[in-house]
Amino acid sequence: MKIEKLSISQVMNRDVLTVMPSTTLMQLIKLMRRTNQHMFPVIDEENNLLGIVNYRGICNIFRPFSKSVSEIVKRMPFVEAVDDEDLNLELSPEMGMLILVDDIINTTFISVKETDTIQEARRLMRLHNVEMLPVVSDKKLVGMLSLLDLFIYIFKEHDIIEK
Repeated sequence: MKIEKLSISQVMNRDVLTVMPSTTLMQLIKLMRRTNQHMFPVIDEENNLLGIVNYRGICNIFRPFSKSVSEIVKRMPFVEAVDDEDLNLELSPEMGMLILVDDIINTTFISVKETDTIQEARRLMRLHNVEMLPVVSDKKLVGMLSLLDLFIYIFKEHDIIEK
């Protein structure tokens, strides 16, 4: 069977690291460093998917205004050059404990169902420019599907890596 026609449940990863809304910024950054992952599903106590959190959410809490506003300000002849706002942050040690995942969660995410096809998942990935999608069943997180999962499946089918 061609991979496009397979259901997501046949390819997805069920072993998913998650965080809770109460996870602190310090805990999140430690988890990102330890796992070398930049995106995590956010779940509640019943495993309901609430959203996702990623490095962009962390960056956004320190930006005084949106990137588009920043670009407009840079073009104004009477405004001095704007420093790179990603590198010139005013931080205090307390921020690591006071900022929670709940403060930076992205609740406008795209998800797929286990029964959807790989073809539909890949279409959504391209359309929304993402490489990873949460997989849900009745609002419960059941896994993740990434481009890497697709490549691994294909490589196994072609005996490039062992099954």
